[in-house]
Amino acid sequence: MDQKFIYAFRGWIAFVAFVDLGTAVRSYIEKRSFLSKTISDVDEYIDEEYTTSRILGLYSILKALVLIHSTLYIHYKPVVSMGVCSLAVSSNTLFHETIYFRAATLNFYVVFPCILNVITLAGLLYIPHFFKLWETQIENSNENAQLKEGTSKRRRNFGKNN
Repeated sequence: MDQKFIYAFRGWIAFVAFVDLGTAVRSYIEKRSFLSKTISDVDEYIDEEYTTSRILGLYSILKALVLIHSTLYIHYKPVVSMGVCSLAVSSNTLFHETIYFRAATLNFYVVFPCILNVITLAGLLYIPHFFKLWETQIENSNENAQLKEGTSKRRRNFGKNN
């Protein structure tokens, strides 16, 4: 049962990464982002070079790559830590751009990714500890220490034979 839940959660993370790839494609095709301000009278965008859209697209691609790696290597603590940091920064960006800086309105394009990020962030913080995925790393590190000791003994023996 535990493995089925881990596979389901990996599918969830892959879905969130797919949503980010969709955001990246949309930001390059539409040439505008939900973070671009509009002049209310003319409906003209202030960001004429579409810099905000390109930055959002590139950031979405990077976040999707980190989440894909978190999906594949969920049993490695540093990779999951990168995924947690990526989701936290993304949620923080969405929150600050809409609430603090008021650069975007509170609409579907802000709320949906924020909800996905918060659910995934909670899962990445809780699930590896709950299923004890990182306890096997401790055993492997002890094996690595034993291998290092074994190699140093071989080197000492090799030196004595010469």
